[in-house]
Amino acid sequence: MYKHRVEIKDGEALIVGHLYIPDEESDRPCVVISHEFGFDQNWESKYALELARRSYPVFTFDFPGSGNGCSKGRKTTEMSVITEVGDLKTVVGYLKIRLKDKPIVLCGLSMGGMVTALAAADLKDEIAGLILIYPALSIPDDAAKGKALGARFDPKNPPETFFTKYPPIRLGRKFITDALITSDWMDRIGDFRGPVLLMHGESDRIVPIIYSEIAAGLYSDVRFVRIPHAGHIFWQPWIKNKALQKIIVFLAELRLHQEKK
Repeated sequence: MYKHRVEIKDGEALIVGHLYIPDEESDRPCVVISHEFGFDQNWESKYALELARRSYPVFTFDFPGSGNGCSKGRKTTEMSVITEVGDLKTVVGYLKIRLKDKPIVLCGLSMGGMVTALAAADLKDEIAGLILIYPALSIPDDAAKGKALGARFDPKNPPETFFTKYPPIRLGRKFITDALITSDWMDRIGDFRGPVLLMHGESDRIVPIIYSEIAAGLYSDVRFVRIPHAGHIFWQPWIKNKALQKIIVFLAELRLHQEKK
């Protein structure tokens, strides 16, 4: 397996990622992993390594302005769900050229999950499958209530900047206003008609599982997996391993489905 550093220029932003290339070529889809708020691509390395060992190309990257990682060109006060949707679409466009139209599966976690769901709804048939892991579809509701990861504010008069607590990152008004714009996610994400794997911890206190229950009802081809005793982030190795096994099975079934076409 070879891990190749990639830099993608998108306007003022520079998206830095890594393409995991398996030792053996295959027709297996490339899995693009979008990280959680306040994290970076390194947190997803276990998923990336295990999938690459099974001959799946994998692309991980850092969202510009996320507060961590190597990507540049956007301040944390300029970042939002909408800017990250644009970043992910840019990544997909790059990979379609780089990998010569190899099928692409999008995988997103937490805020990266909401971003992934919205991007897939726009890209539709360009995406072969979708993996959502505790997607933070509560972001618009939280913004409307004047809260974001421990921060409190007046949603009708949002501050120019504010600090979250979990983790501590300085965000801008754009994060709030763009979150409110995406409050129509229930009308949008079902536009993606391909296979979906949706996983959520039953003990999630940050993004209640009800949001994934609603999302599961909006997709036409979905496998909804509840993870007992799991919170918002799959910190425990055995929980992450369980999620990984579900992903492996989903990807194998997706390949069989494509071969029958």
